[in-house]
Order: sequence, then C-alpha cells, then structure tokens
Amino acid sequence: MHRPLTDEVVLAFAEYVALRPRWPGAHELHPLEATHGRVAIIDFTAQAPRDQSQGDALAGATGYGRDLPPRNSANVASARAAIEVVLSVLPAQLAKVAALDASELLASLRRHTGRRQFILRLELNLGDTCQKWHRDLNISRAIVTYCGPGTLVAHEEGVSREDGGAVVAVDACHVVQADAGDVLIMKGGLGEGAEGRGAAHRAPAIGPMPSCTTHRLMLKIDVSEDF
Repeated sequence: MHRPLTDEVVLAFAEYVALRPRWPGAHELHPLEATHGRVAIIDFTAQAPRDQSQGDALAGATGYGRDLPPRNSANVASARAAIEVVLSVLPAQLAKVAALDASELLASLRRHTGRRQFILRLELNLGDTCQKWHRDLNISRAIVTYCGPGTLVAHEEGVSREDGGAVVAVDACHVVQADAGDVLIMKGGLGEGAEGRGAAHRAPAIGPMPSCTTHRLMLKIDVSEDF
C-alpha cells in the first residue's frame, strides 16, 4: 500500500539514523553484525470478544519480551506498553508515528488472519542483509521502511521456483520497490494456501559492514504460529 510520509517526518527519521544511534544491547552483538533489533511478542490470547467492540482493537492484548515482564507474570504488560518499550529508542515524535503504524497493523492483521500472536520488531540495518532472492517460511510479514531504500518484491509471474516453493530466479521486469512510509505485506511460505510459495523478495544493496553509510530503519510485524 502506497502511503507516503510527510517531508518533515522523512527528514526527522533520516536525521535520527544519521546520528548513528546505539541501542541498548548493541554491545552484545558482533562488531560486524548488520542488524540491530528491538523485539516484543504481542499476544491476543487473553483478549475477550467485547474488547474489540469497545473501540480499542488492542484492549486485552498483552506483550512480553526483553525489558518486559515474562509471559506468565502476574503483572503482564499490555500490548501498548510493549509497543512503547520497543520504540523507546526513538525520539518522541518518531515513536508516535511508528506506534500508530504498529497499532493499526496489529489490529488489521489480527482481524484478517484470526491469529493470536505477532512478533513486533523495530530493526536498524547498518549493512547489507538478505541479498539473495528468497521467500520466508512464515505466515506473513508487514514491513514499513522509515529511512533508507525499501524492500524489493517480485510479482509472481516473474518468479521461477523449485517444486517446494524456494525461489530460483526473478525477472527484473517484475520487481517493485517499497518507498519510505509504504506498507508492504508479504505472504510467507507457511501462509494458508501458499504451499511454500511465499512472496519473493530481498533487501536492497546498501553496502557491506562496516563501510556502509546508507542505513535502513524499519518496523516489522510477523504473523506468528501459536506457541
């Protein structure tokens, strides 16, 4: 879905990424690790049917992960609290933009898939990742790129595959690229009816670590198998 950001918001995200932010826990990663991430699980299992009818699609949903109470804690965090923790590394103005996207995407994915659990990520790419065309073995994934080039995805008529659905080759004439602010939702190989044929996609080339100077900032939400 094409959804451009305002020039002001695009500039603010670019200025934030240009500061080379160091997120909590980054010291635990290898110096050449290209991806830094903030993750939480959003769980709708305990949500009562009446919660959604009251106008708040996240009411009753919970969140857990790093810097959050454990899953079975007596003081479990709300989904909105989990979103806030994941996005706490961003300036307040940008966290508000990403939180609105996260809330709306979670509500929409919950409504359309009926799934109970989702993996929420804020991801900062400092170098090349996933340069080979591939399909993910998940149910589906939503991506919003806030800074840097967007994900490349191919229309199915331009994709050659193995019998099991793995991507062999992609015709460049059938490739499109998401812009900053666009909402990209890709079916994975485990999605209903996919039979392994998840959307063919890859990350754009931005340069190898540690010399890369074009970084990417993204919000990702995976529809998770229940666990």
